[in-house]
Amino acid sequence: MPIQGECAHGGAAEWSAMDLLTLISGLDVERRADDGALARVRVCDITEDSRTAVPGSLFVARKGTRDRGSAHVDEAIEGGAVAVLTDDRGLLDRSDSVVLVCEDAALVGNVVAERFYGAPSGTLKIAAVTGTNGKTTVAHFVDRIMDGAKQRCGLIGTVEIDDGRERGRAAMTTPPGIELSRTLATMVEHGCKACAMEASSHALDQRRTGAVEIDAAGFTNLTGDHLDYHKELGEYARAKARLFEGLGDGAVAAINVDDAHGGMMIDACADGVRVARCSMVDEGADWFARVEDESIDGMRVVVTSPIGVVEARVGFFGEYNAHNAMIALALSEALLEKLGVGVEDRLGALTRGLHRLNLPRGRMERAGTGKPRVFVDFAHTDDALAHALGAARRVLPEGSKLWCVFGCGGDRDRTKRPRMGRVVRGGADVVVVTSDNPRSEKPGAIVDEVLSGMSKSERDGVVVQVDRARAIRYAVEHADEEDVILICGKGHETEQIVMGDRGELVTHHFDDLEHARGAIEDRGTKKGVVV
Repeated sequence: MPIQGECAHGGAAEWSAMDLLTLISGLDVERRADDGALARVRVCDITEDSRTAVPGSLFVARKGTRDRGSAHVDEAIEGGAVAVLTDDRGLLDRSDSVVLVCEDAALVGNVVAERFYGAPSGTLKIAAVTGTNGKTTVAHFVDRIMDGAKQRCGLIGTVEIDDGRERGRAAMTTPPGIELSRTLATMVEHGCKACAMEASSHALDQRRTGAVEIDAAGFTNLTGDHLDYHKELGEYARAKARLFEGLGDGAVAAINVDDAHGGMMIDACADGVRVARCSMVDEGADWFARVEDESIDGMRVVVTSPIGVVEARVGFFGEYNAHNAMIALALSEALLEKLGVGVEDRLGALTRGLHRLNLPRGRMERAGTGKPRVFVDFAHTDDALAHALGAARRVLPEGSKLWCVFGCGGDRDRTKRPRMGRVVRGGADVVVVTSDNPRSEKPGAIVDEVLSGMSKSERDGVVVQVDRARAIRYAVEHADEEDVILICGKGHETEQIVMGDRGELVTHHFDDLEHARGAIEDRGTKKGVVV
């Protein structure tokens, strides 16, 4: 049973302390200590970072991508850890701490954390979305729809985390499992009834969401990305499928069946999962969306759903964004149903929600109101670039040109660089290749790999400006007033990571929106135009 007490940081414990025996009850864990001894061990904190261990901590010594947690057990115990959960049997006989050994320390640690924080995922109604592109937009849309339905909703994603009271910048797309359960518990404490979260392939592969009870899961698409981590596309797809393998009876799976991997995600669902097929091609799908009256200022989205037709004009363009909106509507409808909202009220909430949607920061975000029109987008894969360029092309003013400023990140999946170059050269009228986050790589070498995706004749019209600020300014200064410029790759990011003079990685402030707005203002001033 939980026992309230004082934690090492002083003052009342933020969470109830629990005895170790209760935390591991029913789990396949080997230990030398008997049940009586485990029941006397009081845990008031769980951590997988040995540097943050305090008196009363349970240290989860899981295997990382670069290091093994078992190598840091001494540091954790010195910090006050009263128990260690590990997959290293060689630690079982340590006498200076209670040691628990299991096959998968990461997954078991996440289960323990979910118990420690009061099983918050069992209280909240949670929608998780995975896919190469669109996760951030879908999660953001669900958050907006649920809030509009007067159902307080938390948000966990690439851009930000909203715990129901405060919004803060996210460190990664999906937090580690212990932090994830702690964040969900905070949402419960702040009165949230639901949560929209992104589930990255890294997180799914590392079982970060393995202990979380998910009520609705969405799949956007799958294209080549993160192959520096997953090595090949099949492995990447299997990581995505884990989200659907973990769904329990009664959960809903909103699947983009227009994507070639949609069937794989459906096959991963157990018989008790309700599959909601989402399409912009098959009118017979459970959810079917179409776009009407599309322009650079917005479009009308019409969605046919199992509970009725939902339609509204939105202030953004792009069929892929309509697809994202449809998946978000399907996920939101599932959450509202599980919260006990009636059919008519659900339909009204979805209609109001669709009407109030806006894109998250850095997703086809307009930079200022002046001309040329400049949009900043996070597109950093060949598929995302193709969709962004295609969407902009459809709303491009007659007689104007489409520009694209983009680069590729260093120390990341190199296989997509030539594909990105090929897609942009075929989709934009004017291409400016620049740096993204070069990290430890030479920017010029990255550019060369991007250009390798183009024929020699195609490279002749490409502008290369490695300095990203100068590249953005070049496009704004040289484009005609009615042209449209897409600045792709960084989106919401406000930092650039480069190699320093002493061979160290240096992070400095860099915001595409700020640079674009500054260039537009300077152009307007030179021409005597107020922007």
